[in-house]
Amino acid sequence: MNNSTTMRPVALAGSLSPTAFAVLTGGLGFYLGWQTVGISPTLFPSPQEGGASWVTAGSHLETALFVVLLGALALLSQRRGPLMEQPILVWGAPLAICAATAIKYLCGWVFDLPTGLLIGYGLKATKAALFLLWAECLCRVRFRDTLLCVALGYALTFALCLLVAGLTPLPALIVHTALPLVSGALLWTLRADHSFMALSPSESTGAKTLRRPPWRLFVGVGILGGVILVINTLSETKSPSAELYTLLAGLTVSLVTAAIAARRIERLDFTVLYRWLTPLFVGSVILVLVLESGNQQYEAFAIGTSWSFFRIFTWTLWCSIALRSRLTAACVFAIGQGALTICSTITQLGVDYVLPATHLSAPITISLVIVLIVANAAFVMSESDVSRWFKRRSDPKAPALDSEESRTLRLQQATQEFGLSKREEEIALLVVEGKNNAVIQERLCITESTLRTHLRNIYGKASVHSRQELIDTLRTYGEEF
Repeated sequence: MNNSTTMRPVALAGSLSPTAFAVLTGGLGFYLGWQTVGISPTLFPSPQEGGASWVTAGSHLETALFVVLLGALALLSQRRGPLMEQPILVWGAPLAICAATAIKYLCGWVFDLPTGLLIGYGLKATKAALFLLWAECLCRVRFRDTLLCVALGYALTFALCLLVAGLTPLPALIVHTALPLVSGALLWTLRADHSFMALSPSESTGAKTLRRPPWRLFVGVGILGGVILVINTLSETKSPSAELYTLLAGLTVSLVTAAIAARRIERLDFTVLYRWLTPLFVGSVILVLVLESGNQQYEAFAIGTSWSFFRIFTWTLWCSIALRSRLTAACVFAIGQGALTICSTITQLGVDYVLPATHLSAPITISLVIVLIVANAAFVMSESDVSRWFKRRSDPKAPALDSEESRTLRLQQATQEFGLSKREEEIALLVVEGKNNAVIQERLCITESTLRTHLRNIYGKASVHSRQELIDTLRTYGEEF
């Protein structure tokens, strides 16, 4: 009993209690909610006249400082370990973001102080710290639970956006300013949870095999981010009513993805996330840029669908890379988000300054966007490139891991995850050892009908349909992701 208790933090690496999972999902959702509300073009009125001319410069300053800060924090995590172990970042980042949001609104919306507005934009770059802190937290979860956590986090994000959209401007500004504080409070709660902090990504993934970042995947994600920006910029969805459909689409996609993830995610082929990307993007281009019916609702819904699914895919992909990389989680996410931000910024500059000067017709522009999507899928981040991060690893040393102690620890995980009884756990262990029904009956002194009843219950709780599926599930439980 003592040995089991001592080994428990290692055995349950990446497996969270329901409370910790709820805190992680909520904190991530509040951070993403603050970020999503902040990039909305219609939720708030325009700033006052003096500050309006500084908004573009402030946005560029924020982007530049954000990328620099991502790089600095990535180096810090590589040299000194997880950022979650730095208390000043855990409590300082949410306060800085809250202060930045308040300064921005006070100087640009309440008062007309352009210099203060610029300072607010610059201080907003500290969101890089909170972004990486939540990325580290997410990488402590078993990868098979990542999709559920991210999808629920985005569902909360869009619900918060809908809440803000229903408020008058002043309460909306106040709520937006308070969101980082709520996210920070939940982050601090996780840091104070000793069982959560005891979890390590290396314990839930096995060997770290990746020596270098997969640059093509990061660039491919950045290109897709730029495509979404082009679609959004060239669309006609610039009204509050149209944006409401974007938020509803995001909420729908998040909830549907979470529902799929909640159904025995161990056997979910994560590559299907990638397979949906190209059709969604091409469909969005056709709906938004080709069909000119003057109806903004379906355009907004198409943009919301592709954007929300893309972000869920992106977080899941980065998490998979981080769990298999010798780089820290903060470093992997910093590279990924940095590439996405740089590509999006270059695309925005191209749309604002290059595209108008070329005088390209709409059909040519649409064709170029579709060609870019297809070329990106074929040459930059092909399915084979993506699937290697989502497929199950076949480790030739797996038999060495399949010791009696390892099986027992994984069965303890399964007992908690699947709700197996003590007797069912004993039967499952004997099944994994390769014992037939006759041996199991003799060992446990039970009848054949009792054994079959227990096996049916185990199959149902583990969502498997055969003895071999049960063996495969338990043997790989807790090892691969």
